[in-house]
Amino acid sequence: MNRDTNGVAPLVSVVVPVFNGMPHLTDLVASILGQTHTDLDIVFSEGGGSDRSLDYLRSLDDSRIRIIEQPPGTPAAENWTRATQAGTGEYIKLVCQDDLLAPDAIARQVLDLRQHPSAVMAIGQRDIVDARGRTLYARRGCTGLADGCQPGAQVIATAFRGGTNVLGEPLAVLFTREALLAAMPWDDSNPLVLDLSTYAKVAAHGDVVVRRESLGAFRVSTSSWSTRLAKVQLAQYHQWQDDYARATVPPPTARDLAQARRAARVQTALRRGAYTWLRLKGSFKSQG
Repeated sequence: MNRDTNGVAPLVSVVVPVFNGMPHLTDLVASILGQTHTDLDIVFSEGGGSDRSLDYLRSLDDSRIRIIEQPPGTPAAENWTRATQAGTGEYIKLVCQDDLLAPDAIARQVLDLRQHPSAVMAIGQRDIVDARGRTLYARRGCTGLADGCQPGAQVIATAFRGGTNVLGEPLAVLFTREALLAAMPWDDSNPLVLDLSTYAKVAAHGDVVVRRESLGAFRVSTSSWSTRLAKVQLAQYHQWQDDYARATVPPPTARDLAQARRAARVQTALRRGAYTWLRLKGSFKSQG
């Protein structure tokens, strides 16, 4: 457990939006409860699903856990927002229901933020695993970013130029509570870049600490990766790049924007190729 200079462990909120989270929700819960940083506020926001996720969550016996129940039909972004706003810790980590945290993920990122008081986010790499938990790719993410503390605007500019979300999924991010709440709500008007849109709002207010080490695992599935979603994601990423270009001062040149959009097309082609290979391997099929 990480402690500050006064010997006090900072409270960290781990917030999990849930919607039909079984069977992988159980693995995520085990990875949260197994954290070496134990001073946790754990919030599950159940979004009105139809599987046994809520029954499972109610069966958990840990005083750190709170369950929030949303009505059926609650939009995903609203569930993310309510989960986030329920967090009471000095730091907040949102984790999606299919993913996993390394045992010392939170401890390492608390250390990063403690050592860099100017930082509003700590980010790291993550492994990509299949539906059965087998590692497909190790230490993905943070492309183009060096280890250590750097201006948030610089990190978001790297995502713009590289044509992909170099910061990764939320499991790889730890926010300061104040900065994250100031960026609420999670906005799904461009849903496949929902996370990056919020990262950009938070990063505008301070530095970002980059750790080029794996902090957990992102689980791929037919809902997270598909040729259909790759096409939609390209259009939405281009929209994000256009919005970024209009909002940035000084704005990128027309040539910079064209190069950034080409990079996004290359990343989409790579995702399509990876999806085809994974589908042929049967990587999207859970055991049982």
